Amino acid sequence: MENEIVYKLAHTELSGLQWLPKKASDLKVLSLHGWLDNAASFSSLSPHLSDFSHVALDFAGHGLSMHRPAGSFYHLWDYVLDVVSILNQSKQSVWLVGHSMGGAVAMLVAAVVPDKIRGLIVLDNMGPLSGTPSTRVATLQRAVNKMAKYRLGRETCYSSKHAMIKARMEGFTSLSHDASKMLVERGAKQNAQDDWVWRHDGKLTFPSPFRMDEESVEAFIKEIKCPTLALVAKGGIYQNDHPLVEKRAAQFPWIKLKWLEGNHHFHLEPDTCLSVATEIQRFIDQN
Repeated sequence: MENEIVYKLAHTELSGLQWLPKKASDLKVLSLHGWLDNAASFSSLSPHLSDFSHVALDFAGHGLSMHRPAGSFYHLWDYVLDVVSILNQSKQSVWLVGHSMGGAVAMLVAAVVPDKIRGLIVLDNMGPLSGTPSTRVATLQRAVNKMAKYRLGRETCYSSKHAMIKARMEGFTSLSHDASKMLVERGAKQNAQDDWVWRHDGKLTFPSPFRMDEESVEAFIKEIKCPTLALVAKGGIYQNDHPLVEKRAAQFPWIKLKWLEGNHHFHLEPDTCLSVATEIQRFIDQN
């Protein structure tokens, strides 16, 4: 059964979805979604993982969670603090699942609080996007200029949820109608003028003010001590960058890497979610 869950933290309040097993289980899974998605990203996957107590989080600024204050960026390390704060509410370690941006956050969490993570599972992600020192001034300049010009109330408006579903299907990564609908149901709301708008914080669309270099990313990866499963979509964001996947995989102390059929949201798409769940179930059973 799918239930809403709320985490009250010292610095914010985060929402999520929870699925409880029919029989009591000491196996807990915490799932982290990708950029501009929400907890519904795991709604197709969770029924196939019914032996576990499963929570999918809405990151700050996404879904039903609180937004960051005005003037605040959305850094990966801010998400790390959020997740660690949630993990610290329990003495029990978890299996941590992360898709896309959530995978990058999950990797950083696994590196900084290894005692809290029983195993790491990343979906179509091999770590944070990186930059070089020579581009950092221009990167920060773009981000600061965007933030300085930001004003509330400039969101894109839609006439209906159907229009939002269609727009999400044709976004940065393509989605089927059914997959898009699940994300839109949790990610849309009506404003005072009865137009449909996105719930997520508009600041999320700004460029990141800072990216780690490859050496920094490697340093975090090498600190991940738990068993790691990386499932990469053949039609996902790395379909034309196999060398980066292999390079990052080689940096892990313990990893199983497997390419699966599907697009970037292969865990959400109805026709591929079972194969993703099967690999996750096998990985947990074997470790």
